Amino acid sequence: MTESTQYDVRAQSYSQVILPLARQEKSMLYNRVFVKTDITGKSFYQDQIGNWEMSAKVSVNADTPENDPNLSRTRIDIKTYNDARLMDRSLKIQELSDPMSVSSVCIQSSVGIQIDKIIYVALGGIAYRGEAGETAVSFPDTQTIAANFDGASSANTGLTVAKLRRAAKMLDAKGVPASDRTFVGGATQKEQLLGTTAATSADYNNVRALVSGDINTFLGFNFVWLPDGIIAKDSSSVASCYAFHKTGVCFGMLEELFLRIDERKDKSYSKQVYYEISGGAGRLEEAKVVKVLADETVVVNNN
Repeated sequence: MTESTQYDVRAQSYSQVILPLARQEKSMLYNRVFVKTDITGKSFYQDQIGNWEMSAKVSVNADTPENDPNLSRTRIDIKTYNDARLMDRSLKIQELSDPMSVSSVCIQSSVGIQIDKIIYVALGGIAYRGEAGETAVSFPDTQTIAANFDGASSANTGLTVAKLRRAAKMLDAKGVPASDRTFVGGATQKEQLLGTTAATSADYNNVRALVSGDINTFLGFNFVWLPDGIIAKDSSSVASCYAFHKTGVCFGMLEELFLRIDERKDKSYSKQVYYEISGGAGRLEEAKVVKVLADETVVVNNN
């Protein structure tokens, strides 16, 4: 039978709505850290005051103590990040759907991811201290929970309840407030946390409720699970997660968002979406941040 020419004139139906692909909707760490907005210049400084301690008065009319007020300063450098997208005019008038209609979703997602990257790097990065911020302070090993912590042998483990307990204990031991604590990890750590605890234990029930959204906290932490590509891993696939207090990290922006949508006469009058942010972050206090190492190669047993 000869193929009918009727096939050639069948209608084609195309979507008139553009749906965004899988993406992070907005910053997940912005509200979890101390945010500074009244800043200008290429760097800004956050001043702090440390702990004071009383001592016994051992005699009558004793000399008044002359102790240092225990002040410190952290320098945070500003960097600018930008992006631009061109929508060709001649192609646009041939389209049924309008990419510009969902550009705000893309911009919000892109800005949010960049903010989270800046904050995440600052958690374990070099902090700059002193009057002019010229003293580089690396993240201390004493604030790190090893990948093989609490293992049955010397083998590495993923993210476990035992590591979360130790992180909470380390913050408690330094007098870090119990409120406004956050734990940040990735999708693999979330899976490991569910798979490393016996299904009959109270810990498992709490973790399962946390992940499903039935409860907001576990062991005093609010959890943030960042998408792939933000959590840093070494050559052995050991990921760096962080437990921290809100005042342990500072994030600042010169402006929330610079956005322009213009025609480009040098590009055949195509429409350009341009946006940029200028911001930076820094770790304010080592005692308020704990690094938790988790081996992503560990197989999760979901019995």
